[in-house]
Amino acid sequence: MLDATTYPGNTIPQPATDAARQARTRRIVEAAEALGFDLVRVTSAAPFPAAREAIQERIAQGFFAGMDWFTAERATVAADPHALLPQARAVIALGTFYLTDAPRDLTITGDPHGQVSCYAWGDDYHTVIRRRLDALAEEIRKIAADEAGAAADLAATRLFVDTGRMVDRAVAQRAGLGWYGKNTNLLTRQWGSWLFLAEIVTALDLAPDPPIAASCGHCTACLTACPTGALVAPGVLDATRCISYLTIEHRGAIPLELRPLIGNLIFGCDICQQVCPVNLVVERRLRARGALGPGSAGERQRAMFAPRTPASASPALIPLLALSEDEFRERFRNSPIKRAKRRGLVRNVCIALGNLGDPVAVPALAAALRHDEALVRGHAAWALGRIGGDAARAALRAALADEPAPEVRGEMRYALAQSDDA
Repeated sequence: MLDATTYPGNTIPQPATDAARQARTRRIVEAAEALGFDLVRVTSAAPFPAAREAIQERIAQGFFAGMDWFTAERATVAADPHALLPQARAVIALGTFYLTDAPRDLTITGDPHGQVSCYAWGDDYHTVIRRRLDALAEEIRKIAADEAGAAADLAATRLFVDTGRMVDRAVAQRAGLGWYGKNTNLLTRQWGSWLFLAEIVTALDLAPDPPIAASCGHCTACLTACPTGALVAPGVLDATRCISYLTIEHRGAIPLELRPLIGNLIFGCDICQQVCPVNLVVERRLRARGALGPGSAGERQRAMFAPRTPASASPALIPLLALSEDEFRERFRNSPIKRAKRRGLVRNVCIALGNLGDPVAVPALAAALRHDEALVRGHAAWALGRIGGDAARAALRAALADEPAPEVRGEMRYALAQSDDA
């Protein structure tokens, strides 16, 4: 049974013997692996000052502009497990591999299609992983009950899946899951960067794992491949230029100079991961072992992340323009795509159609000039200006005559000028 010392407001357990820590840690690791987590490591509950300083520096540089909720104060809390759980003694770092054998970069003939980041093809990972975390937290409560009887504080946990206040990559790096890639993703030897990260802050005293000695060396493939130049230096991301941020988190108009660089990406971006040599080696190795393919145990375990339908990876764009709010909610129920909201997704669709330049989209974009969202009307105007032609110009002029929003009128005038120049 664990000893405990009472502090004002907290009951903080004293360190267990090394043998007890090792046994307890093994039990948790085995339970996590049985629940479907692909990587499980442990680090202490000590703060992460380097992560806090890096985040606060990025905020000061304006790289988090648009994410007003990500403040310096939030960074301080996120980098200190004790601010999240006062009696914390350890943090369990967890990784879930999500890549499936479904093809990427699909070439689809016919009407214009967009691309969706492969992590968003299937079920919402927040829901999937949260269920696993809840089950693992229950196992932690059982361990605490077995060892500490009525000392309920030992069962205390905080669970995090991406959206909570936790510096997840810093936790994973210090726990030895992997290392920081120059694209700011966590890279692992076993699974590359195709991982969902999660954490459990626990009051149990666990045996910590050491960080691993690895780096990207001289490779800069991700930096040179980024279409918008969002990777301004190794390990430094300007989120305001990142396609994933722009197409998912950003709520307003996408800057004019960045729109042509987004291509037909309508939700997220995998480019910096797809060009990564570590990821390429991992995929080849997994395929050679038969661990990434139809019928494999791994593929069955990741079935919830596979495309729900053939259209999940590369949806036809024109039908998305006319989605009602109810249709959007129904189509993307329990999908990560709902995070972009209807107005954001349809804005992205307009940009993709403009970049693809297929005149077949002109009638649907012309109809979108009457959309209930000004944001969509403005981006539909831009797309028509990119495509050009008499029909596009006629639609723009007709809509300009009675457009109520000044910012949309500006988009329409700009589109007409661009179309005339073309």
